[in-house]
Amino acid sequence: MSFSATEAAFEGFRIVRRNPLAILFWGLAYVIFFVAFFALVGGQLATIIAQAETMQGGDPDIADLQALGMSYATLLGFAVPMGLIVGAVLSAGVARGVLFPSQKAFGYLRLGGDELRVMAVNIILGIVMGVGSFVVFMVVAFAAGVVAQGDQGAGVLTGVLLGLGALVLLCWLAIRLSLAVPITVAEKRIAPFASFAVTKGKVLPILGMAIIAFIMSILVSLLGTIISLPIMMMTGGGLEQLATMDGMSTAQIVQAAGPGLLAWGVVNAVVSALQLAVLYAPFSAAYRDIKGLPQEG
Repeated sequence: MSFSATEAAFEGFRIVRRNPLAILFWGLAYVIFFVAFFALVGGQLATIIAQAETMQGGDPDIADLQALGMSYATLLGFAVPMGLIVGAVLSAGVARGVLFPSQKAFGYLRLGGDELRVMAVNIILGIVMGVGSFVVFMVVAFAAGVVAQGDQGAGVLTGVLLGLGALVLLCWLAIRLSLAVPITVAEKRIAPFASFAVTKGKVLPILGMAIIAFIMSILVSLLGTIISLPIMMMTGGGLEQLATMDGMSTAQIVQAAGPGLLAWGVVNAVVSALQLAVLYAPFSAAYRDIKGLPQEG
Protein backbone atom coordinates (compact mmCIF):
# COMPACT_ATOMS: atom_id res chain seq x y z
CA MET A 1 0.00 0.00 0.00
CA SER A 2 1.11 3.59 -0.62
CA PHE A 3 1.00 6.01 2.32
CA SER A 4 0.35 9.66 1.47
CA ALA A 5 0.47 12.08 4.42
CA THR A 6 -1.80 14.62 2.75
CA GLU A 7 -4.36 11.99 1.74
CA ALA A 8 -4.43 10.44 5.22
CA ALA A 9 -4.76 13.85 6.89
CA PHE A 10 -8.26 14.32 5.41
CA GLU A 11 -9.61 10.90 6.46
CA GLY A 12 -11.77 12.40 9.22
CA PHE A 13 -13.85 14.29 6.67
CA ARG A 14 -14.21 11.11 4.60
CA ILE A 15 -15.67 9.26 7.59
CA VAL A 16 -18.26 12.02 8.04
CA ARG A 17 -19.09 11.90 4.32
CA ARG A 18 -19.43 8.09 4.31
CA ASN A 19 -21.49 7.96 7.50
CA PRO A 20 -22.87 11.35 8.63
CA LEU A 21 -24.76 9.65 11.48
CA ALA A 22 -21.41 8.83 13.09
CA ILE A 23 -21.05 12.46 14.20
CA LEU A 24 -24.47 12.30 15.87
CA PHE A 25 -23.53 9.16 17.80
CA TRP A 26 -20.14 10.56 18.79
CA GLY A 27 -21.77 13.82 19.84
CA LEU A 28 -24.34 11.86 21.85
CA ALA A 29 -21.50 10.02 23.61
CA TYR A 30 -19.98 13.38 24.59
CA VAL A 31 -23.37 14.68 25.81
CA ILE A 32 -23.83 11.57 27.97
CA PHE A 33 -20.33 12.12 29.37
CA PHE A 34 -21.04 15.81 30.10
CA VAL A 35 -24.37 15.05 31.77
CA ALA A 36 -22.97 12.21 33.90
CA PHE A 37 -19.93 14.24 34.90
CA PHE A 38 -22.00 17.29 35.79
CA ALA A 39 -24.47 15.18 37.78
CA LEU A 40 -21.56 13.91 39.89
CA VAL A 41 -19.53 17.11 40.37
CA GLY A 42 -21.66 20.04 39.20
CA GLY A 43 -21.45 21.80 42.57
CA GLN A 44 -17.71 21.20 42.80
CA LEU A 45 -17.22 22.58 39.31
CA ALA A 46 -19.04 25.79 40.26
CA THR A 47 -16.78 26.11 43.31
CA ILE A 48 -13.61 25.70 41.22
CA ILE A 49 -14.70 28.32 38.67
CA ALA A 50 -15.62 30.75 41.46
CA GLN A 51 -12.28 30.13 43.24
CA ALA A 52 -10.30 30.63 40.03
CA GLU A 53 -12.08 33.91 39.23
CA THR A 54 -11.52 35.16 42.79
CA MET A 55 -7.79 34.38 42.58
CA GLN A 56 -7.48 36.23 39.27
CA GLY A 57 -8.62 39.40 40.98
CA GLY A 58 -5.83 39.56 43.56
CA ASP A 59 -2.90 37.89 45.31
CA PRO A 60 -3.93 34.35 46.37
CA ASP A 61 -2.49 33.06 49.63
CA ILE A 62 -1.43 29.50 50.46
CA ALA A 63 -4.86 28.66 51.87
CA ASP A 64 -6.55 29.72 48.60
CA LEU A 65 -4.13 27.62 46.54
CA GLN A 66 -4.62 24.60 48.81
CA ALA A 67 -8.42 24.92 48.58
CA LEU A 68 -8.25 25.15 44.79
CA GLY A 69 -5.86 22.18 44.66
CA MET A 70 -8.21 20.05 46.78
CA SER A 71 -11.16 20.98 44.57
CA TYR A 72 -9.22 20.06 41.43
CA ALA A 73 -8.13 16.76 42.98
CA THR A 74 -11.77 15.86 43.68
CA LEU A 75 -12.73 16.80 40.14
CA LEU A 76 -9.90 14.74 38.61
CA GLY A 77 -10.91 11.74 40.74
CA PHE A 78 -14.09 11.57 38.66
CA ALA A 79 -12.81 13.01 35.38
CA VAL A 80 -9.86 10.66 34.82
CA PRO A 81 -11.67 7.27 34.98
CA MET A 82 -14.68 8.60 33.08
CA GLY A 83 -12.39 10.17 30.48
CA LEU A 84 -10.51 6.90 30.03
CA ILE A 85 -13.74 5.03 29.33
CA VAL A 86 -15.19 7.61 26.94
CA GLY A 87 -11.81 8.11 25.25
CA ALA A 88 -11.42 4.37 24.66
CA VAL A 89 -14.93 4.00 23.22
CA LEU A 90 -14.57 6.99 20.89
CA SER A 91 -11.00 6.37 19.72
CA ALA A 92 -11.85 2.71 19.02
CA GLY A 93 -14.95 3.89 17.14
CA VAL A 94 -12.93 6.24 14.94
CA ALA A 95 -10.39 3.51 14.19
CA ARG A 96 -13.22 1.09 13.38
CA GLY A 97 -14.74 3.63 11.00
CA VAL A 98 -11.50 3.69 9.00
CA LEU A 99 -10.42 0.05 9.27
CA PHE A 100 -13.83 -1.67 9.23
CA PRO A 101 -16.00 0.80 7.26
CA SER A 102 -18.86 -1.66 6.83
CA GLN A 103 -19.52 -1.76 10.60
CA LYS A 104 -21.57 1.45 10.52
CA ALA A 105 -24.15 0.64 13.20
CA PHE A 106 -24.25 3.12 16.11
CA GLY A 107 -21.63 5.30 14.45
CA TYR A 108 -19.01 2.53 14.75
CA LEU A 109 -19.28 2.68 18.56
CA ARG A 110 -19.21 -0.52 20.60
CA LEU A 111 -18.61 -1.71 24.16
CA GLY A 112 -16.44 -4.81 24.09
CA GLY A 113 -12.98 -6.27 23.83
CA ASP A 114 -11.64 -3.63 21.46
CA GLU A 115 -12.54 -0.86 23.89
CA LEU A 116 -10.95 -2.66 26.86
CA ARG A 117 -7.77 -3.26 24.87
CA VAL A 118 -7.67 0.37 23.69
CA MET A 119 -8.14 1.58 27.27
CA ALA A 120 -5.23 -0.59 28.40
CA VAL A 121 -3.05 0.71 25.56
CA ASN A 122 -3.99 4.33 26.35
CA ILE A 123 -3.05 3.85 30.01
CA ILE A 124 0.28 2.24 29.08
CA LEU A 125 1.11 4.99 26.59
CA GLY A 126 0.10 7.67 29.09
CA ILE A 127 2.47 6.19 31.66
CA VAL A 128 5.30 5.84 29.11
CA MET A 129 4.96 9.43 27.88
CA GLY A 130 4.52 10.80 31.40
CA VAL A 131 7.53 8.99 32.86
CA GLY A 132 9.58 9.67 29.74
CA SER A 133 8.82 13.41 29.90
CA PHE A 134 9.68 13.55 33.60
CA VAL A 135 13.00 11.73 33.17
CA VAL A 136 14.05 13.72 30.10
CA PHE A 137 13.35 17.11 31.64
CA MET A 138 14.95 16.12 34.95
CA VAL A 139 18.12 15.31 32.99
CA VAL A 140 17.85 18.67 31.18
CA ALA A 141 17.42 20.55 34.46
CA PHE A 142 20.33 18.69 36.08
CA ALA A 143 22.68 19.31 33.13
CA ALA A 144 21.73 22.99 32.93
CA GLY A 145 22.24 23.34 36.70
CA VAL A 146 25.71 21.80 36.55
CA VAL A 147 26.76 24.12 33.73
CA ALA A 148 25.23 27.15 35.47
CA GLN A 149 27.48 26.61 38.48
CA GLY A 150 30.43 27.70 36.34
CA ASP A 151 28.67 30.20 34.07
CA GLN A 152 25.05 31.23 34.57
CA GLY A 153 24.61 32.41 30.97
CA ALA A 154 26.01 29.15 29.63
CA GLY A 155 23.66 27.28 31.96
CA VAL A 156 20.63 29.11 30.55
CA LEU A 157 21.76 28.46 26.98
CA THR A 158 22.38 24.79 27.81
CA GLY A 159 18.92 24.50 29.33
CA VAL A 160 17.27 26.06 26.27
CA LEU A 161 19.17 23.89 23.77
CA LEU A 162 18.69 20.68 25.74
CA GLY A 163 15.03 21.59 26.31
CA LEU A 164 14.46 21.94 22.57
CA GLY A 165 16.26 18.64 22.04
CA ALA A 166 14.03 17.03 24.68
CA LEU A 167 10.90 18.29 22.90
CA VAL A 168 12.16 16.85 19.60
CA LEU A 169 12.89 13.52 21.31
CA LEU A 170 9.43 13.36 22.92
CA CYS A 171 7.78 14.33 19.62
CA TRP A 172 9.69 11.54 17.88
CA LEU A 173 8.58 9.08 20.58
CA ALA A 174 4.94 10.19 20.29
CA ILE A 175 5.03 9.68 16.51
CA ARG A 176 6.61 6.23 16.83
CA LEU A 177 3.80 5.25 19.25
CA SER A 178 1.01 7.03 17.37
CA LEU A 179 -0.39 3.99 15.55
CA ALA A 180 -0.88 1.91 18.69
CA VAL A 181 -4.66 2.36 18.82
CA PRO A 182 -5.28 1.47 15.14
CA ILE A 183 -3.03 -1.59 15.59
CA THR A 184 -4.99 -2.60 18.69
CA VAL A 185 -8.34 -2.36 16.88
CA ALA A 186 -7.11 -3.95 13.63
CA GLU A 187 -5.16 -6.83 15.15
CA LYS A 188 -7.28 -7.43 18.29
CA ARG A 189 -4.31 -7.42 20.64
CA ILE A 190 -2.69 -5.20 23.25
CA ALA A 191 0.51 -4.18 21.51
CA PRO A 192 1.39 -0.59 22.46
CA PHE A 193 4.93 -0.84 21.09
CA ALA A 194 4.12 -2.60 17.80
CA SER A 195 3.75 0.89 16.36
CA PHE A 196 7.55 1.19 16.24
CA ALA A 197 7.76 -1.36 13.43
CA VAL A 198 4.92 0.18 11.42
CA THR A 199 6.21 3.76 11.67
CA LYS A 200 9.81 2.87 10.83
CA GLY A 201 11.09 5.23 8.14
CA LYS A 202 7.85 7.23 8.14
CA VAL A 203 8.35 9.67 11.03
CA LEU A 204 8.44 12.83 8.90
CA PRO A 205 5.37 11.96 6.76
CA ILE A 206 3.37 11.08 9.88
CA LEU A 207 4.52 14.31 11.53
CA GLY A 208 3.39 16.28 8.48
CA MET A 209 0.05 14.45 8.52
CA ALA A 210 -0.40 15.24 12.23
CA ILE A 211 0.38 18.94 11.68
CA ILE A 212 -2.19 19.20 8.87
CA ALA A 213 -4.81 17.42 11.03
CA PHE A 214 -4.03 19.68 13.99
CA ILE A 215 -4.44 22.84 11.89
CA MET A 216 -7.77 21.56 10.55
CA SER A 217 -8.95 20.77 14.09
CA ILE A 218 -8.21 24.38 15.08
CA LEU A 219 -10.27 25.60 12.13
CA VAL A 220 -13.14 23.32 13.21
CA SER A 221 -12.87 24.74 16.74
CA LEU A 222 -12.94 28.33 15.46
CA LEU A 223 -15.97 27.55 13.29
CA GLY A 224 -17.67 25.96 16.31
CA THR A 225 -16.96 29.07 18.40
CA ILE A 226 -18.46 31.35 15.76
CA ILE A 227 -21.59 29.20 15.54
CA SER A 228 -21.93 28.80 19.32
CA LEU A 229 -21.62 32.48 20.28
CA PRO A 230 -25.19 33.50 19.35
CA ILE A 231 -26.54 30.29 20.90
CA MET A 232 -24.70 30.99 24.17
CA MET A 233 -25.96 34.59 24.17
CA MET A 234 -29.56 33.47 23.69
CA THR A 235 -29.38 30.84 26.44
CA GLY A 236 -27.46 32.79 29.08
CA GLY A 237 -23.90 31.54 28.53
CA GLY A 238 -21.92 28.38 29.17
CA LEU A 239 -19.82 27.26 32.11
CA GLU A 240 -18.81 30.84 32.98
CA GLN A 241 -22.19 31.43 34.64
CA LEU A 242 -21.31 28.79 37.24
CA ALA A 243 -18.98 31.30 38.91
CA THR A 244 -22.06 32.97 40.45
CA MET A 245 -23.46 29.68 41.77
CA ASP A 246 -20.79 28.68 44.29
CA GLY A 247 -22.37 26.79 47.18
CA MET A 248 -25.42 25.66 45.23
CA SER A 249 -26.22 21.97 44.77
CA THR A 250 -26.20 20.35 41.36
CA ALA A 251 -30.01 20.27 41.31
CA GLN A 252 -30.17 24.00 42.11
CA ILE A 253 -27.61 24.80 39.40
CA VAL A 254 -29.58 22.82 36.80
CA GLN A 255 -32.79 24.60 37.83
CA ALA A 256 -31.13 28.02 37.53
CA ALA A 257 -28.99 27.48 34.42
CA GLY A 258 -30.23 24.28 32.78
CA PRO A 259 -30.99 25.62 29.26
CA GLY A 260 -27.65 27.42 28.96
CA LEU A 261 -25.67 24.44 30.19
CA LEU A 262 -27.56 22.06 27.89
CA ALA A 263 -26.95 24.32 24.89
CA TRP A 264 -23.27 24.61 25.81
CA GLY A 265 -23.02 20.82 26.17
CA VAL A 266 -24.71 20.03 22.85
CA VAL A 267 -22.67 22.58 20.86
CA ASN A 268 -19.41 21.44 22.42
CA ALA A 269 -20.34 17.80 21.89
CA VAL A 270 -20.84 18.31 18.14
CA VAL A 271 -17.62 20.34 17.80
CA SER A 272 -15.70 17.77 19.87
CA ALA A 273 -17.04 14.96 17.70
CA LEU A 274 -15.86 16.73 14.54
CA GLN A 275 -12.46 17.39 16.08
CA LEU A 276 -12.26 13.75 17.12
CA ALA A 277 -12.74 12.64 13.51
CA VAL A 278 -10.27 15.20 12.16
CA LEU A 279 -7.54 14.40 14.70
CA TYR A 280 -7.82 10.63 15.19
CA ALA A 281 -8.89 9.24 11.80
CA PRO A 282 -5.63 10.14 9.98
CA PHE A 283 -3.59 7.80 12.17
CA SER A 284 -5.87 4.88 11.38
CA ALA A 285 -5.67 5.84 7.70
CA ALA A 286 -1.87 5.83 7.96
CA TYR A 287 -1.95 2.29 9.41
CA ARG A 288 -4.38 1.16 6.69
CA ASP A 289 -2.29 2.64 3.90
CA ILE A 290 0.93 1.12 5.26
CA LYS A 291 -0.39 -2.33 6.21
CA GLY A 292 -3.62 -2.68 4.23
CA LEU A 293 -7.19 -3.18 5.42
CA PRO A 294 -7.51 -5.90 8.09
CA GLN A 295 -9.80 -8.88 7.60
CA GLU A 296 -13.26 -8.33 9.06
CA GLY A 297 -13.89 -10.72 11.91
